[in-house]
Amino acid sequence: MKQNRRQFLTGFAGLAALSLADLRTAAANELSGNRHSPIQVILPRAFPAGADFQSEPYKARLTRAVLETLQHFYSQEPMPVWEQPFGKVDMEVRIRNIIFWLTEGVRRAAKTYPLDPAWMMAQMMKESYFYEFAVSRALAVGICQFIQGTAEEYEMLCGGTRPEHTRPPYRETELAGAAEEYYRLRRERRNYQRKARPAETFTLDKALDIIINKPSKAERQAAEKFVLYREQIDTYHRQEREAMENFRQYLRANVEGRSIFRQQDLDFILGFDERFTYKKPAFGMCLMMARALRSRNGNILAATISYNAGLSSTRASGRYEPYGRIPDIEQSTTYLSHVMINHHEIVKRMA
Repeated sequence: MKQNRRQFLTGFAGLAALSLADLRTAAANELSGNRHSPIQVILPRAFPAGADFQSEPYKARLTRAVLETLQHFYSQEPMPVWEQPFGKVDMEVRIRNIIFWLTEGVRRAAKTYPLDPAWMMAQMMKESYFYEFAVSRALAVGICQFIQGTAEEYEMLCGGTRPEHTRPPYRETELAGAAEEYYRLRRERRNYQRKARPAETFTLDKALDIIINKPSKAERQAAEKFVLYREQIDTYHRQEREAMENFRQYLRANVEGRSIFRQQDLDFILGFDERFTYKKPAFGMCLMMARALRSRNGNILAATISYNAGLSSTRASGRYEPYGRIPDIEQSTTYLSHVMINHHEIVKRMA
């Protein structure tokens, strides 16, 4: 824990040395010119990620570009996730620290596959708008929105997984096991669906047709079986939602009023849930994206969607198999389009 704290504060101190004046530009003004960011769908293994991406000038340009993008779009209206306008949140200290760890994550992940730091920031913007305490309805946590299973795969401590998380000084400890309960219920539901799904299903048209023509005994029995199946599925869904909300409440209760920029709070968070910090989530996101790019031969569109919907969702066949595909999932295509626009807005401000 002490090593993690030193590394976090070292990163902060290093970035603080940069000139703040370089980052405070007139981002609210309309950008002049007709600059556009190129779209490179297949990221080659020789992609330099901006050969100087670890230099302080590059980090400063990327920091400025992200801040200007946020200010341009959210100077008056609330930023997503934060539910506050840009000016109400100290975004500068957050973006500086995130970029410090992100560029280090890009360097480490290059052994697996090269990454574009600007794309990674665009993707993180879509995930959380850089809010370290973001918790989604699906229990994805932090700036990179890791669910528990994936977070643990990338060696992140998650709230409620240690015995001490069920005792003071942690709050609302009776809810500490709610995540485990949620995942158990989800496994049970999927197993039940696989084994108990009725052979015959009933649409409204089919049910009305049977009623009009008087149902046979076999039809009544099949309908009863289908209704019971639906009721059990609804019960599972209700219990899952309750467990999710309980765990969200547990997480919120334990980070409410805290700041990762205060020493005492950082110590607490590092021992509670590392998804609320920057270093490990940034490293995990970079490695996860690098692995997806390697699996999809550099197809950044398929790799990005795989981060949102899983690598298997982008599986293709035939001549397209090496590169994957964009699946017919509305949530994922919306996610991808938002990341692409975020990237465009950031890159055009880096010139």
